[in-house]
Amino acid sequence: MSKDLSKDICQCDFDLIVVGAGPAGSSAARTAAQSGLRVALVDKDVFPRDKLCGGLLTLRAQKVYRHVFDTPWDAVIEARAHGLRLLGRDGRMLNEVRDHKLLQFTARRHFDALLLQQAAASGAEVLLGSAVQRVDTDQPGIELSGGRRLSARAVIGADGVKSTVARTLFGRSFDPRTIALGLEMEVPRDGLPASEDGAPEIYFGRARWGYGWVFPKRDTLTVGLGGLQVHNPHLKDEFRRLLVERFGALPGARIKGHHIPYGDYLRTPGRGNVLLCGDAAGLVEPITGEGIAFAMLSGQQAALAVAAALQRGQPALAAYLPAYRRLSADFRIANQLRRLIFPRLCEPLFLRALPKLRNAPGKHMDLMADDIGYPAYGRYIATSVLTRAWRKLLPF
Repeated sequence: MSKDLSKDICQCDFDLIVVGAGPAGSSAARTAAQSGLRVALVDKDVFPRDKLCGGLLTLRAQKVYRHVFDTPWDAVIEARAHGLRLLGRDGRMLNEVRDHKLLQFTARRHFDALLLQQAAASGAEVLLGSAVQRVDTDQPGIELSGGRRLSARAVIGADGVKSTVARTLFGRSFDPRTIALGLEMEVPRDGLPASEDGAPEIYFGRARWGYGWVFPKRDTLTVGLGGLQVHNPHLKDEFRRLLVERFGALPGARIKGHHIPYGDYLRTPGRGNVLLCGDAAGLVEPITGEGIAFAMLSGQQAALAVAAALQRGQPALAAYLPAYRRLSADFRIANQLRRLIFPRLCEPLFLRALPKLRNAPGKHMDLMADDIGYPAYGRYIATSVLTRAWRKLLPF
């Protein structure tokens, strides 16, 4: 598309304002700028900035990244693995896979800065260090903390789980009844036993409707525990127990927390010419909590929808919905699948079956690599788990 998209159809400062410069926002800004739109990318923080996240980059994420960005990401990769371990509450190995699909791990401080740099290089005007105080949805625009107002033909909210844009559209940014809480700590590798091989670990039974994780980084292990907040009133105490049991003592690093829209995606991601993507739309995978791949993908699709809508003179939401519904269809399947794993009656059956499901970890890595789809994965998990559950329950 040419620069004709930004001719004087309206006296706006920009064609598109993107709020939030994480993976979703930078993906949206870069895509829109490359489509010929005048783009402002706004974030309350100054980059590079720390961001609480396990930092897992799947092969799905790598595939999306290569579609949107052109700078290799090798410089921000801190660790790699080709397998994972699944453990029970007591630390006993339930299942594992080795020498399978590639998993990569990054620190969001460096990863997000890399994406932001590429969005700016594509022509997006980057405005950092100014919080959005108000969003106008009727005549799209924003007001920044210093009083400056920016007008646009469309706005994309990529401003995370506590999205100001989502709160403006729907009265709140998330539902407290369905939100998850994640706790994390960066444990320095110095002083850890030489036997630490850096293989990622997933812990079941530590949190209701959730799990724990240990992910490798260059100088640390990222340790976390997350689950639906309403079911985990004592999550911090349980996290401390996990840390002590895993490392022999409570590490001295600080425990940090953040909300995660875990399986709580929006059915309608916006209104008119104001769209939501990434965590602001609740696009966190309902089983694993993976978010980076879906943030970049939804940011790209939202920007393409804005470009097409402005050219055709139609609302951006109408152009966005077909791609968004294809994406959220997978989330709907994943939401159904987690009801076989996390409810109080199902979890014991699942954990008893897991050691016998030798292919299960590999199948899930295939899913995260985007080598199999959610329908095929769902059929495998449902058939395997239910078959073994019935064998346990039936007397013959």
